[in-house]
Amino acid sequence: MSDDVVALLRELVAIPSMNPFRSAKQEPGYGEARLASFVAAWLADAGLATETQEVAPGRPNVAARLDGPPDVAPLLFVAHLDTVPVEGMTVPPFDGAVREGRLYGRGACDNKGSLAAMLAALRRVAAARSNPRPLLFVGTADEESGYNGIRTFLNTRPRVAQPPSAVPVHRPRAAIVGEPTALRIVIAHRGVARWTMTTRGKSAHSAHPEQGVSAIYRMAPLLAGLEALARQIAQRTPHPLVGPPTLSVGTIHGGLSVNTVPDRCVIEVDRRLVPGESAADAAAEVRALAERHNATMEGLFESGWFEISPDAEIVRLACDAVRGVLGAAETVGVAYATEAPEVARAGIPCVVLGPGDAAQAHSADESISLDQLASAARIYEALMTAPY
Repeated sequence: MSDDVVALLRELVAIPSMNPFRSAKQEPGYGEARLASFVAAWLADAGLATETQEVAPGRPNVAARLDGPPDVAPLLFVAHLDTVPVEGMTVPPFDGAVREGRLYGRGACDNKGSLAAMLAALRRVAAARSNPRPLLFVGTADEESGYNGIRTFLNTRPRVAQPPSAVPVHRPRAAIVGEPTALRIVIAHRGVARWTMTTRGKSAHSAHPEQGVSAIYRMAPLLAGLEALARQIAQRTPHPLVGPPTLSVGTIHGGLSVNTVPDRCVIEVDRRLVPGESAADAAAEVRALAERHNATMEGLFESGWFEISPDAEIVRLACDAVRGVLGAAETVGVAYATEAPEVARAGIPCVVLGPGDAAQAHSADESISLDQLASAARIYEALMTAPY
């Protein structure tokens, strides 16, 4: 197994690892098990201690450790294993085709590019024994729908995350979360909260709709209220790095057939939080609308916003590494969410950094720049070997 990052990324893309979201699919191509097995074997071959950690049936994390001085806190690298599904793609999703300086396929950008670059860097560092501190790596399951993989890792640290001796366990000194940032250093991003909202009615034959109550009709004024609230939220003071908060309705489901008055209608609502906002306050604002329109509301998912000082030690280290490879470094904020808030909540300072353009993530023709991929492996290697 070589550290050729392009060849490695092609192998990773060829292994489907689609997130089943809430459907619990175990069909071919869904779940992270095959990819986790490949990554664990690859890292073990490179000389790292490895372990898989079940997050859900058929959906493991893979964790690894490269030992260093026993009295030094490790540096943690995080990259998620799962991808979104492939429906609607206009390129073969698992071929890893290379043309005009880009590699195409599901996950090439989000997030197997970061994964490949981290693995290649770990192999190089392990071969040279050039790490001045222990290195931890975790390939996480379920990033795309719930962050359950990173939460499992942080809450129940696997054996390989511990020192191999009686030395006291060290929390990682800092972490790098791999995501497609175009090699810019993300120091802030929005949080996310999602809910379902349900209206109920009474079913009846469509020949006599007056005998029923349409749950869809009952949902209509609630949707209008949410649209008005979304406009208000968008006018609030924007965060200087991540922009304004947002609210949107992403799905609606109701009815069994065209000739039946529907007795149930369900929508899913997505609320993006800027640093400083409270998820509880955002939920209360939406719940007030639900109550006004006799709808029920249940939480689906919540992850906090992320922000770290541009003067933090890990930001400086990341800037030095990027500058050393690219000649310049840029710190930014982004609108999308990552696993970084979960890492930061565990008391581990972190930044988000990886190859690929976020506009390519989840896209029909997903791809990644090979130049960025190669640069990312060099940047990660510089981070792993820095006297930090």
